[in-house]
Amino acid sequence: MDTEKILILFISFFFSGFIIVKAQGTTQRNTITISGKVTDFNGNPIDSSVVRLNNARFESIYETYTDKEGNYKLENVRKGNYKSMFVMRPKEYPRANEVSKDKMRLEFWAWNVVAKEDLIINPHYDKLEVYGTTVYETFGGTSGFFIYFRPMSLKKVLAFSEFTDKSKSEKHVDVSIKPENLRIKVYAGNELLKTNSIQSIKEYTGENNYPITAYIVQVDKPKQIKDNSSFTIFRVEAENTAFNEKGESLFFYEPKIFE
Repeated sequence: MDTEKILILFISFFFSGFIIVKAQGTTQRNTITISGKVTDFNGNPIDSSVVRLNNARFESIYETYTDKEGNYKLENVRKGNYKSMFVMRPKEYPRANEVSKDKMRLEFWAWNVVAKEDLIINPHYDKLEVYGTTVYETFGGTSGFFIYFRPMSLKKVLAFSEFTDKSKSEKHVDVSIKPENLRIKVYAGNELLKTNSIQSIKEYTGENNYPITAYIVQVDKPKQIKDNSSFTIFRVEAENTAFNEKGESLFFYEPKIFE
């Protein structure tokens, strides 16, 4: 066998081996891990909390529980986008009626979860639910972002004189927060964003189409967002000063790609 044939065989073997190794590496990276620690707003760990990742139909497809230190780990999560992540200790949910009213809490939500790399998410939750958080960028004027969310107060429901359970009582109690009682902070990653305006809107929900107050907040564009950014995690921290209750939620924002 002459030198030229030997060289051709060597090159063919080298590149076929390279392709096999790369394919195996790609297979190994088809899944990611989501981990973190669940606490209240005083930093106390919450054990036995369920952590669920939901698909587009709101079905739980990955689930785990926190340990006694509040730690959790969702392993072998297939890469992709998930509609939401839900966290809470099930027995503390008001509709369960398994604990006293002072121990009841509402859940934590993260939305549009971009699971394309390993994630660390450290949820906080208590008696204020921040639901349906959505983030979108504005175009054609001053560059900025709008954040929509719907805060719901558990303590208002629990204060109802005829409280039996949440599902019945919330038909008679407005769980909304009045604008004068709402305090919020919006972060993009660790960057606290300047709040330019807070507008309340009426949203109609449920079978009886009853109104609830939601909010749209305008903030400055985060410094960290670039045109080629993969995603940025927005965090909304909310407080109801009338009842001294807090809540938070996350939204994974992926920038629009234009030609």
